[in-house]
Amino acid sequence: MAITIDKRTHDPELDMTPTNMQLQTATITVPTTRFGTLEVEEEIIVTLPEGIIGFEQWKRYVVVRHDDNTSFRWFQAIDTPEVAFPILEPREFRPDYAPTVSEADARMLGITVDTPVLLFAIVTVPPQNAHEMTANLLGPILINGFTRRGKQVIVQDEEYTTRHRVVDELQRAREVAPVACVTMPKRENPSHAQTVVA
Repeated sequence: MAITIDKRTHDPELDMTPTNMQLQTATITVPTTRFGTLEVEEEIIVTLPEGIIGFEQWKRYVVVRHDDNTSFRWFQAIDTPEVAFPILEPREFRPDYAPTVSEADARMLGITVDTPVLLFAIVTVPPQNAHEMTANLLGPILINGFTRRGKQVIVQDEEYTTRHRVVDELQRAREVAPVACVTMPKRENPSHAQTVVA
C-alpha cells in the first residue's frame, strides 16, 4: 500500500518565534549564537535519532522562524549553541517536489497516510554570493508532525541532487503547476512506488 503525504500548510504550532512565544508547556532554556537565549517548549523539540548526515552527534533541534518576512528558517541544535542549519520548505521554491521515501524510513518515523509531516531542505549559501545558494533535495529532513521525530532521508528519485540552485528552481517554478507530495513504495512490492497528488 502506498503512503502519500501531501505538502503541509503553514501551522504556527509547528514553528517557534523567539520574540513571540507563548509558554504553555514545560520549557527549556537554549543558548544560541544567532538568536540569543531561547525558551523552547519541550513538546516542539524535534528528535533525529540518527542526527544529520555528517553531524550525527547532534540529535535534538528546534525549528526557528526568526523573520516572518522570509521563508528561511533555522534548524537549531538544542545542545550546541553554534550549530544551526538554514532550511527551506521545498515547496517554497519547487512546487512540484514529490520525493519517494522508503517504506523503512516511513515505518521508522511512524508515518502513515494520515500523519502530518514537515519537510525541509538544508540550504547552503556561499559567502557573499546568495544567488548561488543551493538546497539539498536528495536528503531532505522529514519530520512526523505528531511525534516530532525526524530523519534526514535519502529519497529514491534520481532527479534530485544535493545541490539544486534555488534561483534556478524559482525560475522553473513559474512554469510548473503547484503540486507536491511524498511517496512511499507499496508494501506488497517494494520495487514499485505509486504517487498520488492531493
